[in-house]
Amino acid sequence: MSTQGPQNWKVKAEQKYKQTHALIPEAWKLSPEVTKDLVRPLETSNNNLIELDIPRRSGILTAQELRITEEYDVERLLKALASGELSALEVTVAFCKRAAIAQQLVYSAVLEYLGTSCLTEILFQQAQDRARELDSLREKGQLGGPLHGLPISLKDSFQVQGTDATLGFVAYLDHGPSQENSCLVDVLLKQGAVLYCKTNTPQTLMTADSHNNVFGRTLNPWNTSLTPGGSSGGEGALVAFRGSPIGVGTDVAGSIRIPSLCCGLYGFKPTAARVPYGKQAPLGNPGLRTIQASAGPLTNDFKAMAIFMKAVLDARPAQFDSAAIDIPWRPVEGLKGQLRFGVLAEDPIFPLHPPVKKALADAASLLQKAGHEIVPLKATDGLVAPSYDVATQLWSLDRTSAATVLKGGEPFIPSIVTGRNAIRQIKFDRSIVQDTRSIEEALERLALLNVKRSEIQETWRELWEHHQLDAVIAPGSQTTAVEHDQYGPAPYTSIVNFLDYPAASLPFGRATKSHLSGSLEVPPGSFAAPYNPENLEGAPLSIQVFTTRMRDEECMAIAKVVDTCLNTQGLNIIA
Repeated sequence: MSTQGPQNWKVKAEQKYKQTHALIPEAWKLSPEVTKDLVRPLETSNNNLIELDIPRRSGILTAQELRITEEYDVERLLKALASGELSALEVTVAFCKRAAIAQQLVYSAVLEYLGTSCLTEILFQQAQDRARELDSLREKGQLGGPLHGLPISLKDSFQVQGTDATLGFVAYLDHGPSQENSCLVDVLLKQGAVLYCKTNTPQTLMTADSHNNVFGRTLNPWNTSLTPGGSSGGEGALVAFRGSPIGVGTDVAGSIRIPSLCCGLYGFKPTAARVPYGKQAPLGNPGLRTIQASAGPLTNDFKAMAIFMKAVLDARPAQFDSAAIDIPWRPVEGLKGQLRFGVLAEDPIFPLHPPVKKALADAASLLQKAGHEIVPLKATDGLVAPSYDVATQLWSLDRTSAATVLKGGEPFIPSIVTGRNAIRQIKFDRSIVQDTRSIEEALERLALLNVKRSEIQETWRELWEHHQLDAVIAPGSQTTAVEHDQYGPAPYTSIVNFLDYPAASLPFGRATKSHLSGSLEVPPGSFAAPYNPENLEGAPLSIQVFTTRMRDEECMAIAKVVDTCLNTQGLNIIA
């Protein structure tokens, strides 16, 4: 039951937002002249913030800071930081400035004040202090670690001692600052990183629209009328805006890969527990472990994903997190020869939007032309809809997040309602009764769902063996980025979590008229988000690559082969 009135939660939310926004230095604030060309309201208007080049036009960043944030990839940045070509302080200030600009470019119609919902916690001063310490260390001939001086942004669910971790819940505003770091935060600090901000998430983290009643709505820098995805959408928007060289997200149904798709980024979802996940801000019932979430990177360049994974796993994360798998990163070098790729088929319950269907077909064609073997999988092979059915039922057993929303006295955000309505309209072939009125019935249902999950996992094992597959390529999601509050279910990403496979999300160009020319049919009992091709030209496209569990290194190596084929050779061939 709600303990707060409507007016009370709005006052508390606005107070928190203003506290965050006030941490932007006055010299880093945008003038109205710089933003006058933006069409408002931003969330219903097609503004391309990247093409508008506001960071350059603002005059806030120096020429050197623009070069640092726009021309350096992560590998080059780390080499420059290690050699002394760049100081940790100047790199940190450059990305802090760019993040501050991102924080000022979105209008939140929900809370009715100017600002962004890209950042939730601003740690610019702490980051600069940390950078100075690392510079002093380097002057003594030492480095802080393999990530020495590299600014890294974090999804709001990661706890950083002394800062809030609200997850966009009004009720969590009463929790006060975190008393300890998440395990991965300690690992990143050990490896020399500079942590300078935390980023926005959706209410409950179980929707692909990064929108909540505390920080408002995150918009897509490529087109502000489209979602940046979720639940790591704040990271997606910030990294796409080049306000972060590496963003760290989490993923239980696609929450790294969907923002990567929507924002045109690289994203990697490891096997659960490869990257330490311990001491996240509480979200659900910790004793009800069903589908495990993973933590991983969102980046602008492919190699940054591997750099992140190696740095984290080389730190022996099991020394920080008892649940982490104690296996170091094992790079797979020189992957050569013909690979055998399965192609995940469209499930008729979840028809693909035309640009997604064309991108997948183009990717398969290019891989085949490059000499790789393509094995089309049947819709009945992939079990996308059955796995999503079981997954949603497993998630529904934990009602903690819904209770937290009600406790704060706030309304549910629209995209949660969209998702619930979508699930109700889908005609799943169900053999497990959903209605549970007692603990005994709930436990029996959990047991039956786990049995069903094991059966699907076994079917997939047989599929890998029967076809002798090296990897599977799949749609980045059912859609490209779509208008806000329309995304709905995420079956093509959640199946990877359901199977606990590692997966990479690879950008694959942007939607052209040829991608958008097809039509979309959604039969009764199936679901697809509304398709509005007039607003999708230029929307980023993506391909997923996944392998079997614990083969993260092979997944990364194979994804590199795919990326080279698609983005070095393919974009000149496929229009």
